[in-house]
Amino acid sequence: MENHFVLFSSFTLGYLLRNLSVLPSNFALSLNKTLIYFFLPVLILLHLSQFKFDIVHIWLLITPWIIYGCSLLFFEAVHQLTPIPKKVRAALIMTSGIGSISFVGFPFFKLFYGDEGLSYGIVMSIAGTLVVCNSVGILTGYWYAQEQPKPSVIVKKIVQFPPFIAMFIAMLLLFFDYEHHSSTKSVLTFLSSPFSVLALFTIGLQVQLKGFGENRKFLWLGQFYKLVLAPVLIYMLFFFLGLQHTLIAKICILGAGIGSMNTIAIVAVSLNPRPKLALLMPGVGIPLSVGTLMLLYYLIC
Repeated sequence: MENHFVLFSSFTLGYLLRNLSVLPSNFALSLNKTLIYFFLPVLILLHLSQFKFDIVHIWLLITPWIIYGCSLLFFEAVHQLTPIPKKVRAALIMTSGIGSISFVGFPFFKLFYGDEGLSYGIVMSIAGTLVVCNSVGILTGYWYAQEQPKPSVIVKKIVQFPPFIAMFIAMLLLFFDYEHHSSTKSVLTFLSSPFSVLALFTIGLQVQLKGFGENRKFLWLGQFYKLVLAPVLIYMLFFFLGLQHTLIAKICILGAGIGSMNTIAIVAVSLNPRPKLALLMPGVGIPLSVGTLMLLYYLIC
C-alpha cells in the first residue's frame, strides 16, 4: 500500500506543478529524454541481461501486435456503422493501439509482480511495443496521410533508439551466459531505482486537456478500446489457451490496459491526423489508466 501511495503521489505532484507553472516549460521534455536515454537502458541492462527465455515468452512480443491489429479492425468496423473522418480514424488507431508500457507499465509491473514482472514488461516494451510503434504505427500515419515512408527511415528509428541498443547489448550478454557481479548489480539497481517515481512524475507533468470538448465523443471511444476492450480481448485469448493465471498472461493483460504512448501521439501530430485528439489520448488515458490498472490487477489476481 505504501508503494501505491508513492506512485500516486509522484503523479499528483507532477500534475500540480504543471498547473502551478513553477517549472521551466521544457522541463518535462528534458526529464523524458533523461528517462529514455539513461534510466531505461540501465533498467534493461539490469534485468534483461539476466532473463531466461522460454517459448511461452513469445506472447510478450506477439500481444502488442494483436492489440494494434484489433485497434485497426475495431475503428474501421465502427466507421462502417457510424462514419468517422479519416484523420480521426488514423489518430484513434495509432494511439489506441499502442500503450505507454515503459513509463506507466514498468512502475506497476514492479509494484505488482516484482523483478520478474518488470523483466517481462521490459521484453514486451522493447521487443514488442517499440517495434510496433516504429513500424506499423508510423506506416498507419503515412497511409492515412497518403504519404510514402522510406523503409530505411523506419529501420533507423528503431536501431538508433537507446533502449533498443541496450536490449541488443543485453542479448549479447545473455548469449555469452554473462551474470552480473554483485557489485555491478548493486550499482545498476541504485542507478535505476528512481525510474518509477520519475516516470509517474513526468506523466503528471504532461497531462493535457486542450481540445477536450470538441473531441469528447471520439476521445471516449478511443479510451473505451484502450482501457476496456483491449485488456478484455487479451484476457479472452489467454482464457481460451488456458493460460489466464500465468504471470505472462497477467503482464500482457495489464499491458493491454495501459494508456496511450506519448511517442505515437507525437508521430500522429507530425502527420496531422487530428492533432488535438492524438494528444488527448495519452493526456487523458494515462492518468485514467493509473487508476484502472489497480482495478484490473485485483480482477485478474
